[in-house]
Amino acid sequence: MIKSIILASCMAMLLLSGCSLYKADIEQGNIVTQEELNQVKRGMSPSDVQMILGTPLLRDDFNQNRWDYVFYLKQGNETSKKQGVTVFFNNGVVSDLRLDQMNP
Repeated sequence: MIKSIILASCMAMLLLSGCSLYKADIEQGNIVTQEELNQVKRGMSPSDVQMILGTPLLRDDFNQNRWDYVFYLKQGNETSKKQGVTVFFNNGVVSDLRLDQMNP
């Protein structure tokens, strides 16, 4: 009798644990706002860029002149949002800035 109650309770908990509708938000990378992007200008040093945008998510060891800031957000069951900002340096100063809105 006790075994069947324990078994039924375990089965009920196992079945109900899969019924959750909640999906956790997943956020990765650097959030770069338009205000921050507006502050980055050609001719800025890497330390100035890092003070404004923070530490880049990706720094290529083979190409020190490119910093990539990537942001990914998935909220529950909604479609994900991806954004990429790439800063290019030439002779130790910013030479170009590219914003990429990436679709999932």
